Amino acid sequence: MIVILVYTGKIFPQVETVPVDHPVYQFLKEMQVKGILKNYNDVVLPLSKQQVINDLKQIESNVGKLDETEKQFLIRMEEKIGFNFEGEKSSVNIFNNFPQNFGGNLISDSQKHLYSYIDTSISFFIDPVLEGKYIYSSLYINNSELMNIGGTIRGSYDNWLGFYLQGTNGSEFGNRNVAEIDKRIEQSYTFNQTKINFFDETKGYIRLQKGIVDLQLGRERVLWGNGYINRTILSDNPQMFDFIRFDITYKKLSYNFLHGWLVQKPIVQHIDSLIGDVKFKSSKYVAISRLGYQANNSLSFGLTQMMIYSDRPFELAYLNPFLFWESAQRSLNDLDNSFLAFDGRYLITDGLEISSSIIFDDINFSYLFKGEWARSNNGEEWQAGAIITSPLLPNNLVLKLEYMQARPYIFSHPGIGEALTYTNNGYLLGSNLQPNSTRFSTEISYRVSSRSLIDIMYSHTLHGNNIYDANGNLITNYGGNVFNNFSFYASDYSYLLGGIRELYDDVNFNFQYEILSGYYLNLNYEYRRSKTLGKEVHENILWTNFIINFE
Repeated sequence: MIVILVYTGKIFPQVETVPVDHPVYQFLKEMQVKGILKNYNDVVLPLSKQQVINDLKQIESNVGKLDETEKQFLIRMEEKIGFNFEGEKSSVNIFNNFPQNFGGNLISDSQKHLYSYIDTSISFFIDPVLEGKYIYSSLYINNSELMNIGGTIRGSYDNWLGFYLQGTNGSEFGNRNVAEIDKRIEQSYTFNQTKINFFDETKGYIRLQKGIVDLQLGRERVLWGNGYINRTILSDNPQMFDFIRFDITYKKLSYNFLHGWLVQKPIVQHIDSLIGDVKFKSSKYVAISRLGYQANNSLSFGLTQMMIYSDRPFELAYLNPFLFWESAQRSLNDLDNSFLAFDGRYLITDGLEISSSIIFDDINFSYLFKGEWARSNNGEEWQAGAIITSPLLPNNLVLKLEYMQARPYIFSHPGIGEALTYTNNGYLLGSNLQPNSTRFSTEISYRVSSRSLIDIMYSHTLHGNNIYDANGNLITNYGGNVFNNFSFYASDYSYLLGGIRELYDDVNFNFQYEILSGYYLNLNYEYRRSKTLGKEVHENILWTNFIINFE
């Protein structure tokens, strides 16, 4: 028997955001393409809890169109997000009636918290974060174990103020090379620079919400772009960074703004034998804004501008969300790296949506109209994709298809090091697709039950790399490395996939299962194949992890 929670009308503060890796987003997207959820927009994530709750309410009003698995999953999402006041009040505090009820509270299959307090003005939660992960690689014929522990404090006040803080510390046991398959380890300063088997991470923010306006200051993962598999503007490829974020949504119009403080590799200078090495930190920033328009329930599109600048205090012009930055940067003596992007989505029919986007970098339209698309100073990345759900496919089955093309030199820029590249601490801000590359990706997922999901993804990438000597010095530049701009030994023309042809195939199989509410088990198998200069490398990766997370 299916019972849907009834909304009582009593409100309580819900100003925090829902993390981008929360399973609710995949469900919302599926419901939107299926035609049940209208005007859903996930070009920029995360969304506020209140926005997600509003979307869940809309789905619940059409509950008769859901099958049994979807109804059960909706119930679980309503409980996790905190659909209404009474639902959150009924959540379990683990230490209630300690020690008699501790074991029962710990294994209860309902929303639970280490501590919670809720009334009509304040919501406050303290939750644990615990993860154990095992990784095996056939390339290294070795394995690694990760243990990560931490906690989260979050809450809202009076439906206008939200806050969030999470800190985690982890340890690695086993082979260090295998451990770096996990991107958190690969990008960990502590693990890589101090050479100890330790990694840590923190994120947090304060968020203000009033009517149609949201303002946020902090650090958390932000995704930006309309790709179904790969996000083109901001993805989970680089490490998180600090930012100011500003959003306005009114009827069919939306405006998103973000100014971020990025990191570039420090400059190490040797002073003398007494002082030794001294590190210098150079500043680097990114500014992004998007104006979106929802024409109707089926069609939406947007215009995005991005700016990378560095090695000086932040510019007031790029903190101004209502300014055309390309013109502003020219008035600042043209020192920075600007981009312009267009995106659009169209729901052709219930069950089938297509989307496309293009990013322009240093484009010269006079060359394009002469048929000289291959000029080295014309940098573009474009993407096209489709997502298919029921009623064109069986319920709970989702198919995604996507093609990406990154022309030579896209995201690079003349300058020292990575000062003006579209990167954060050495990693591309968007997808991990390097310049002078193409990628075809497909993903199929099936929700077996309200607790379990099977996901299979395949990607085929071709890359034209530069030519380097044995010492890593650049010999011929084909635009295949974001850190080698077209001023380094480049010809006037750069053809897609020119240079040393590299091939990468990746197959990923993942099984997710929520054992009890907040207790997750993931099983993953990945096959990687790379081929360059006639040499093939094959790698099989197995990993499994157990996570306790009550968000």
